[in-house]
Amino acid sequence: MEKRKREQHTTDHLQGIIRGESFQSDCTVALSTKLNHEKPHVAVWTSLRITAAAQTPPDGIYRLEVHGRMFNVRRVGGQWAAIQL
Repeated sequence: MEKRKREQHTTDHLQGIIRGESFQSDCTVALSTKLNHEKPHVAVWTSLRITAAAQTPPDGIYRLEVHGRMFNVRRVGGQWAAIQL
């Protein structure tokens, strides 16, 4: 019998679009997933994070489109906040 790992982390890189008032830019988004196989249940944590953008917008609230889904994202202090899913 094969023993499973208790935790498994994966990161996928996806293409997205950031939109704001008179702003639009292509971007790369990291989709991170963590699985914990502790008994009696399996726990899943997932988050999205913008890792690169063709243009750098000022701080503010933007819309992120990834695979046809829209998310509100915030840029504060020159950094993108992670979105917990």
